[in-house]
Amino acid sequence: MGDAGSSCCAVASYEMPTGEVEPLLGTSNFRVVIGRREVAVAQVTRLCSETRGEEPDRRHAFETVVLRRALSRSTDFYDWRRTVADGRDDRRDVSLELLDGPGGRSVSTWRLVGAWPVRWSGPALDALVSEVACEELELAFDDLAWLPAESQRPPGRRSRPPIQGA
Repeated sequence: MGDAGSSCCAVASYEMPTGEVEPLLGTSNFRVVIGRREVAVAQVTRLCSETRGEEPDRRHAFETVVLRRALSRSTDFYDWRRTVADGRDDRRDVSLELLDGPGGRSVSTWRLVGAWPVRWSGPALDALVSEVACEELELAFDDLAWLPAESQRPPGRRSRPPIQGA
């Protein structure tokens, strides 16, 4: 393995073809919005879109995304899961906004279109350790849209429409 200077994580910026230097983005400043409500979340698993199979049976799929947060008195994650587990269709758009710093402006947004919870899990309880109790909500979704910040979009360009038949 090379020295730390050759690691992609050690690089502070990227020189664009135009000669401009664009700062790289971190992953610790983000906001999660479910529907129109911002929720406090400590961790979001990676987003993944893949194509499986060969023509003509090619299928596009998205891996589930897990939201992890400290357990509180709020039961909104559990309640949403119970609604779906009880057979009601309760799909919501979920926005994951990457921020340029603590309390900063949004530099990229990923929208999980038509998301619904497929799993909720509560904390493991262990008297031998001192950890924060956490809950997880695993989401499946119909489509993934990447919405760059308004200042990064070419004039008149919008995100692509949802993939049909995914």
